[in-house]
Amino acid sequence: MNLTDCKICPRNCGINRFTARGFCLADSEMRVNCHQLHYWEEPVISGSKGSGTIFFSGCNMKCVYCQNYEISQEFKGKNCSSDELVSMMLELQQKEAHNVNLVTPTHFTPQIREALVKARNEGLNIPVVWNSNAYEKVETLRTLEGLVDIYMPDFRYWSPESSTTYSDAPDYAEFAKSAILEMFRQVGHLNVIGSVVASGLLIRILVLPGNLNGADKIIRWICENTGAETYVSLMGQYYPTYRAGEFPELNRSVTRKEYSKLEDLLDELGFSNGFVQKIGSDSKYTPDFQK
Repeated sequence: MNLTDCKICPRNCGINRFTARGFCLADSEMRVNCHQLHYWEEPVISGSKGSGTIFFSGCNMKCVYCQNYEISQEFKGKNCSSDELVSMMLELQQKEAHNVNLVTPTHFTPQIREALVKARNEGLNIPVVWNSNAYEKVETLRTLEGLVDIYMPDFRYWSPESSTTYSDAPDYAEFAKSAILEMFRQVGHLNVIGSVVASGLLIRILVLPGNLNGADKIIRWICENTGAETYVSLMGQYYPTYRAGEFPELNRSVTRKEYSKLEDLLDELGFSNGFVQKIGSDSKYTPDFQK
């Protein structure tokens, strides 16, 4: 992957990241906002001791309702070298994190890959989670094979109309489907040892008001392509934030009825693994990115 002609993700910006910034806001240096034990992921990810999350700044999507907009869209954070990232990973392991959880990592894939190789050589032995928006290229994901243990993509949209309007990504579903199939090829179904995941695929679906993202179609696609035994996290935590107020259809929470329809669909299709949530959330579950 060549940062002088960056085509890491589907944006294919083709810019020289040593002299300019891409759509994702990133240049050649990694940028991290925070690293910490996080207890609000899915139970098999956070466990009892927490998931060792590392939040990267920037993003290759422009979701108008992003709950992490301070780092994804405003790029808050500080530059981070490969050695510094290794130190973060090993520090989280020392704090007994169940895993190293790389949040929104796609646009820094080559730098993270380099750090993962170093970290493994220096004693990192807990699972690595790739926590992404699934807007990724298969050829980029293949460079991570053997280094990532758990893929946790968020399958965000089914229709190009929604992905264009709300995230400026008209080809999102096309790439997300091929990316998730590649992730599944690499790690297979979730392997839970005790109460914590050791490897495998867990797909997140954030339910939007009015089912604007076609979550029902996403669920059916998962069933048909990776099977009903796939772990699915149906996320009811949407709340209007960032620019959501500019879109009347997004300026409300998901209703119990909307969410229940999707729960019923999971049952109908035979899904038995995964997680559902209470409806609604707020900023108290989001790390304080200002610090």
